[in-house]
Formats: sequence, structure tokens, C-alpha cells
Amino acid sequence: MARTARLGLVLLLLVFIGPAGAQDVLRPAVRQETWGSIGVRGRLPGFFKDMMGKDTYKRFRLGGELGYRSADVFFAGRQFYVEGTMHYKISDLLSVGAEHRFSDRSNDRSRQRSVVQVMVDKEWDRFSAGYRFMYQHTYVEFGGQREVFRNKIDMKYNIPKWKLDPEFSMEFWTWAGNKGLSYFGTRYKLGTEYTIAKGHDVGFGILHDRERDKAWPTHRWIWSVSYTLNLRRV
Repeated sequence: MARTARLGLVLLLLVFIGPAGAQDVLRPAVRQETWGSIGVRGRLPGFFKDMMGKDTYKRFRLGGELGYRSADVFFAGRQFYVEGTMHYKISDLLSVGAEHRFSDRSNDRSRQRSVVQVMVDKEWDRFSAGYRFMYQHTYVEFGGQREVFRNKIDMKYNIPKWKLDPEFSMEFWTWAGNKGLSYFGTRYKLGTEYTIAKGHDVGFGILHDRERDKAWPTHRWIWSVSYTLNLRRV
């Protein structure tokens, strides 16, 4: 009887300890990264104004960005990239755009991606909010994450007599692969932007990136700093 009781106790402990051990194994890895970028925004070259007409010409926006993303150690570079963008403002509420990025990564060398997007923005007094839908095609081999849908919500509040207005965004990533749709990641960002001079803005932020729908997910805490020259405001 005593032997049976001991065996039952051992089995009971395995029932509780087993899942706990499995959870430890599946616990996401936590990484820290630093992102930096330098960007410029402007209009189309001036000679397009006569071709398009002044109203249409003013609705186009061009941009470019050069960026660096580190691994856990800042100088252990994970990615360098250069990106070009073009946006067209259909109305005060709705815009469309396209982007293309060339990047060099430490793990799989060079990579490119193309993006088309639709953006909706609205302001109420000092509060503004926006929604962005993106279709992203990454130029990788079949079986990789080639076709991705991204949905982003962002909010900002203009605090009276304060230059560091808070901004918050949340983005969801879905992969359209051979097994259907896979929701594989979420990104949160809390940040602000400071205007050091007319047309010169510096941004600061902290991001939390969470992978999911994979055996060994990674959660990243990311410090971000950016500089943007807006030629339309200089």
C-alpha cells in the first residue's frame, strides 16, 4: 500500500512539474536592439508642376530614409537599409503610397521589399488618430514570408505648451503563405518628436516587438532615434 501511495505521489508531481518545465522551454527569448535613421521628405521636382497642375502637384510627397538596426550589441550590425517612398493625398482623410527598400542583413545578406499602402488620418481638436493598411512583398524564395499584410493604428495628442507630444502605435503582421493566413507578430511603439528648428525633427521611441505562431519566438525591446529633414517646411 505504501509503495502504491509513493507511486501515486510521483505521478501527481509529474503531472504538475511536466507542464511547468515545458513552459520554461517555450518561454520566448528576449532581445534588445537599437534603431537609428536619417530621413528626408519633400515634393516632386518643380518641372512636374506645369505638367500636372498646381493642385495635383501639391498632393504628391516624396521621401527617403537611411537606417541602421543593431543586434543585442549596438555595433553588432543586424541590418542597414535605404528606402524610397511616394505618397499621394487623395483627400484630407485618405492617402495612398508606395515604398521600396534595399537592405543588407548580417544573417542572409541583401534583401528587397516593395510595399503599397492605404492611410486614413483624422484630427479632433488636439487629438489625432490614423489607420494604415500595407501589402508587403519581400523578394525571398518561395516558402519564406513573401506576402505580408500589415495593419497599423496610431494615436497622438498635442499637449498645450509642450513640445514632446506623446505618440502611440500598434501594428499587426499577417503572412499569407501556402498554409493560409498566419498572424505572426505584433509591434507596439511609444514615442515623441521634437522640432529642433523649422523643418528639422528628432524622434525618440521605445518599441516592443513580439513574434508568435512559431516554435521559438523572440520578444524584442527596441530603442529608436531618428532625424528627419522636411524640405516642405524649411
